[in-house]
Amino acid sequence: MQKFSYEPSASERGLLRKWRLAVVGFYGSLLALIVVFAFATDQNVQVVHKDSLLASRK
Repeated sequence: MQKFSYEPSASERGLLRKWRLAVVGFYGSLLALIVVFAFATDQNVQVVHKDSLLASRK
């Protein structure tokens, strides 16, 4: 782990720990929602080939 020349005080370390927990909790919950919705939705994906696009334009 990298050592910094500035060492935060005990109260600052507590504040940093709370903010870090809040940020990880927020973005972790967003990531969890994305994963849940990705598995919960049933979407059929159809691949369109370039040849069929060109044929439909003519």
